[in-house]
Amino acid sequence: MSDEVFEAISHPLRIKILKLLANRSFSELKRELGIESSGKLDFHLKKLRNLITMDEGGKYILTKEGYAALQAIHTIKKYGWQKRAYFINLAAYIAFNTVAAIANFTLWLITVLPLSTAWIVYYTYKSIAKRKIFKAM
Repeated sequence: MSDEVFEAISHPLRIKILKLLANRSFSELKRELGIESSGKLDFHLKKLRNLITMDEGGKYILTKEGYAALQAIHTIKKYGWQKRAYFINLAAYIAFNTVAAIANFTLWLITVLPLSTAWIVYYTYKSIAKRKIFKAM
């Protein structure tokens, strides 16, 4: 995707517009989005100019690029939190093991390290092999 497309989908209102765009007129979009100013909606529609077009009846529809951008938004939303959750779990694993090792090395070595390592290995397998979070982007 080009920088222009990312610019177009960088605003939450434009993402809502893309999601609502199934054969709606300007006034229908304005009403459903709760926008009072026609100028505001027109500004955002102009930013989406490569992603939307009008049909013969004056209704807005997504272009091929618009569908691709909407799919990218969906993918980022679906997999972005999973990747963040994985890194948070990894950071927690490191921090927890560091604190536990300092507090009581023997207890940490016998119980905490094996259990937390088993968890992080399982979570890594589930995140990478099953959810494919690093292949989704």
